[in-house]
Amino acid sequence: MKKCELCDSFAQMHCESDQAILCSACDAYVHSANFLAAKHSRTLLCHVCQSHTPWIGTGPVLGATLSVCNSCINNSSCTDGKGSENDQIANNDDEIIANMMKTMMVVKTAMKTMKKIK
Repeated sequence: MKKCELCDSFAQMHCESDQAILCSACDAYVHSANFLAAKHSRTLLCHVCQSHTPWIGTGPVLGATLSVCNSCINNSSCTDGKGSENDQIANNDDEIIANMMKTMMVVKTAMKTMKKIK
């Protein structure tokens, strides 16, 4: 399992500009730092095998979402022997929910900061 380079949570994004893999909470923290960081293009990692998916996004907060790579879709299971897609997803649900909560807190903090700047 690939882990976030900042907090060791389950990695969900890859930022080519930063050459980093991040969880959704750390991605939101890093890319809401300024308008230049928000322009970084990020690729969502496959929820099953954590390879790159066709999904690409930009912006300060990409939002919590799940994606599966073409290989896992075509094979109906992970190609690296980690188990079936359903088993892997079930094992990571709690961590995804925790990461979504972290992301929400980061967004709330960023919004409060932006209101103070105005």
